[in-house]
Amino acid sequence: MQEFTLFVTFWVGFLGSFSHCIFMCGGFVSLQNLSNGKPNASLLIYQLSRIFAYILLGAFSGAFGSIFIASPKARATLFFVVGLVLVFIGVALFFRGTLLKFIENERLSRAITAKIFSLKGKNRLVNFAIFGFLNGLLPCGLVYYFLAQAILAAQPLKGALVMAVFGVSTLFSMLFLSYFLRILGERLRDFMFKISIFIVILNGIYLAFLGFMANG
Repeated sequence: MQEFTLFVTFWVGFLGSFSHCIFMCGGFVSLQNLSNGKPNASLLIYQLSRIFAYILLGAFSGAFGSIFIASPKARATLFFVVGLVLVFIGVALFFRGTLLKFIENERLSRAITAKIFSLKGKNRLVNFAIFGFLNGLLPCGLVYYFLAQAILAAQPLKGALVMAVFGVSTLFSMLFLSYFLRILGERLRDFMFKISIFIVILNGIYLAFLGFMANG
């Protein structure tokens, strides 16, 4: 079951990264512009720091989930609630309207973007590490999905592993952002994103069903 979760995690993250992640991480787009869009040490440090933030969030989420595993009823309720939350997130991501703006705070993204622009002429790796970490803490619908999976992992190490796999799955597209923006048309990127959202919603329905049946 854990292997299947990690497999789904990788592909949802990989497909979603070509659309939602690129435009959600406005700060990183700015960073790409400062480096002429070419992968270098600064960009790599930025991305690794972002993934490290995910791993910490995953560990905390796994620890939170471990509270519920002692009681079968509590675990079933957790599955049901998380499943409903995932469906909610999937619908919000699909329609990208007011609902998505509510769960993804655009002000934080704009603030970090402004800070990254201030890095121009200050090419210090520590700056990129700090803002990469902050980028990993930004409110994001896709991140919420994977944090829910980390909660269900019900162990700090497993939760951290889920988020590490998610971070790695987005690394390829984010490092070669400029290249993919050129070769992937908007329709193809949107199609890939909708596939990932379809998986999110199905997974949410499945988890809610498991929790409902276990409580019944």
